Parts: sequence; structure tokens; C-alpha cells
Amino acid sequence: MTITSYQVQNILRTYARQLSRGQRLARNRAAQEPQASDQISISVEARRRQVIEKITSEIVAGIGTRIPGMPEGMGGIEEQALGQLSQEYGQTLDLATDESTGKLVFRIIVSGATGPDAVQTLGPEESAKLQDRLYAITQEIIDKNMI
Repeated sequence: MTITSYQVQNILRTYARQLSRGQRLARNRAAQEPQASDQISISVEARRRQVIEKITSEIVAGIGTRIPGMPEGMGGIEEQALGQLSQEYGQTLDLATDESTGKLVFRIIVSGATGPDAVQTLGPEESAKLQDRLYAITQEIIDKNMI
């Protein structure tokens, strides 16, 4: 039995068609799959900032949920931050959560006064400014303390 050149060419043509069809299918699959370049890599410094922001948010929220009027019950960072804010403000500050709105409200503790005059609640604008500053102070303290 002999194999003619026509049969060899026919087999080679069929094989070439199969190869080109396989390459087209592979290109289509590659175009449909997500690219590896879609991944985002984050720098060490950016991760550090994210961790600092998360910790700061938790600490500032924790300051407002403590027992009102009991600054000695707070941890070190909370106490440092509120103490530094009070020093910058020039008066002793306390922080509580407003029951009606759920927002943090700053109060001034008047030394030497008793009864309802001992505590003065600040307005929402002043409390918002002080809360922003408290957040910044807490962030600075955490940044210094992080390894």
C-alpha cells in the first residue's frame, strides 16, 4: 500500500485547520478572562495609613461610648488625646453621646462649680470642629506609637 502525496497534503491541511481553530479559541478565551493587570497593589505606607485610620476611628468612637464624666476609666491613647485637646482648647473637655441623635457632643467641665452649672454642652458646630481635631490628635498619637 502506498501513500500518495495528495493524502499527505490533505492530512497536513486538516491538521493546520485544527491548529488555527485552537489558536482562535485560545485568543477568545484570553480576551474574555479578567486581566492580571486588574489587580491593585497597595504600598506599605498606604496600608499603614489605612490601619491608622481604622484604629483611630475605633478609638474616637470608643471615647463617646464610655461612662460620661469618668475620664480616668479610659485607656492611654484616649486619655492622651482628650487631654491634649483640652489643653489646646484651654478648658477641661468631656465627651458624651447625645441620646437623641447618637452623635458625639463635647462638654466643658467647669472647675469649682457644682450641680447643673458644672457641665456646659457645646453646640453642634463647635462639637464637630473639636471632633475633627480629636481625630487628628488621635491619629498623630497612633502614628507615633506604631512600630
